[in-house]
Amino acid sequence: MRLIFAFFLMVLVAPASAKNLGVEVPAQVDINAIPVCYDFGCKNSAVVDLPVAEWREVTDWFIVAAPTPERERWQIKQAIGWMEVVIGRHTPTHKDLAFNLPSGQDDLSSLFPGQQDCIDEAVNTTTYLRLLEQQGLLRHHVIIEPAYRKAIFDQHWAGQIREIDSGKRYVVDSWFQPNGYLPIIQNSPDWEDIRPLSALLDSSRRDEEPDADRDVLVDAGNRCDSNCRRDRTQAEIRGRK
Repeated sequence: MRLIFAFFLMVLVAPASAKNLGVEVPAQVDINAIPVCYDFGCKNSAVVDLPVAEWREVTDWFIVAAPTPERERWQIKQAIGWMEVVIGRHTPTHKDLAFNLPSGQDDLSSLFPGQQDCIDEAVNTTTYLRLLEQQGLLRHHVIIEPAYRKAIFDQHWAGQIREIDSGKRYVVDSWFQPNGYLPIIQNSPDWEDIRPLSALLDSSRRDEEPDADRDVLVDAGNRCDSNCRRDRTQAEIRGRK
């Protein structure tokens, strides 16, 4: 009986194929036509024609080529967070809060359109990653299928990259933070190693990436640490509501 129960748990929490995402992730992306999902399961979407000046706000994170894969993951983290900011200027995704629905909020109608579940986040993050890749900004990583993990009561998706030299996979997970905040970048096997009951717990470790949040960032010639950048992002979000 114990063996049967153990096998049952193993099947339930095992990583599954990205084909279960149920939404097609575009293989080719152009800054003049960026598809953006929102309202859970890509129920609604928009196509953004991103101005060159705003695209440069994202690509500025790659002005200095990363000498190591670790440094490039740091650049990816900054770029994906800022990509959410610039996309939010053109779509209702600027209203997106962490997780699916905030607890203690009575009027959920104010979240829509624009709120995102992990399917929306995984599709959008993968889209943005492929755009970075197709623009030749990544030297140490390639974009692969979204990551997936399943527990007894729920399941979870996220974007995913693979380090070229080592073959190691890393998750880029934007679901645990509001729009414009830095995503989690975590070793995929660690991300997939979850408790049996829920796939929606943040299992990331702060030592996964070297000093990412303590580094000084350079954005459009202005020196700004991660707290300054966060405050500026939230000011934009408040201005759009």
